[in-house]
Amino acid sequence: MMNNNYFSNRDLKIYNTPLEIGLRVLIILHELKNDSIDMNRLIIYDYFVTHANDFDENIESIHPPIPHRSGEIIIKRKVIQDGINLMYSRELLDIKYTAKGIYYVANELTSAFLEYIESEYASEISKYSNLVISKFSSYSDDELNDYVNENLSKWGSEFTRESLVRGWFSD
Repeated sequence: MMNNNYFSNRDLKIYNTPLEIGLRVLIILHELKNDSIDMNRLIIYDYFVTHANDFDENIESIHPPIPHRSGEIIIKRKVIQDGINLMYSRELLDIKYTAKGIYYVANELTSAFLEYIESEYASEISKYSNLVISKFSSYSDDELNDYVNENLSKWGSEFTRESLVRGWFSD
C-alpha cells in the first residue's frame, strides 16, 4: 500500500461545523456590502439562505427540507458564534461594539479571501444571500422576529402531518 502523507485517519467532518458556517457567514457579510449585522439577524439570514423555500415557495432551497428544520434557528447560535470566532481569529471579519449591541461586518480581507473560494455551493450561498438581503433588509428587528415567530411552526412541520397520515393509512 502506498504511503500518502496527506491522508489522515481522523474522522473529518465539515457539515454544520464552525468552518462551514463561518464561510457562509463571510459570504453573507460580503453580500451586505459593508452593512453590519447582529447575531440574531445573522442566524435568521443563515437559516433563510439555506432554506429559502420557507420564505418563498417559488425558490428551491439549497439544503433539503428536513423535518423540524426550524429548530436550526434556535440551536445554531453556538456554532455560528464559533464560526464567527474562527473567521475573526483569521482577521476575515470585523466586530463592532456599539451601544445597541455587537455587530459583524465584512472587511477588506473578506473579499480577498472569498475570491479564492470557487465552488457551486459558494456561488449558491452568494446568490441566496442576495435574495435574503433583498427580502428582509427593510424589516426592522422586531418585524423580522415577528415574521419568524409567526412562521416557525410551519417550517418542517409538513413532515409531521405527512407521518400522521401515513401512520393512519398504513394499517
